[in-house]
Amino acid sequence: MTVAEMLGNYHELKRTLGILEFKIENYEMYRISKERTIEEMTYATPRGERVTTSGISDKTARIALKYESVTEANNDEHLEYLENVYKAKRFELEMLDRSIALLPKEQSEIVVDFAINGISQRDLSVKYNMSRSTIARQYESALVEIEKTYQDLTHGVAV
Repeated sequence: MTVAEMLGNYHELKRTLGILEFKIENYEMYRISKERTIEEMTYATPRGERVTTSGISDKTARIALKYESVTEANNDEHLEYLENVYKAKRFELEMLDRSIALLPKEQSEIVVDFAINGISQRDLSVKYNMSRSTIARQYESALVEIEKTYQDLTHGVAV
């Protein structure tokens, strides 16, 4: 994803980060219950006419216990996936913010006001006492610098 695309999706990136953070912090709500899985496997009703005995077979119990460990492993794997996606998105956003912060102050403010806060170029030209074309040039120049800085910051980093 390019810097321009990240800036265009800045609020969506922050929203996704917030949702992932919530899911990780409250993961117990999203887990598959071991008890539920074992209950479903253990107390399944037979089909057709059968003579049933009390208790469950050893084979069913072994399967249920095995499935319990598989369920736990799946839950752990899913949590790890969420944590990895969260770390990658957080890193991406932090590097973008850092790249913007390393711009000259006025250029940084123009980028934040235009791309993140959604202020129009017309309103920015009034705020900064510049022509719209100067605002556009400042913004385009900033995007090039942000892209370079972002690449420098993230080069060789495994996320």
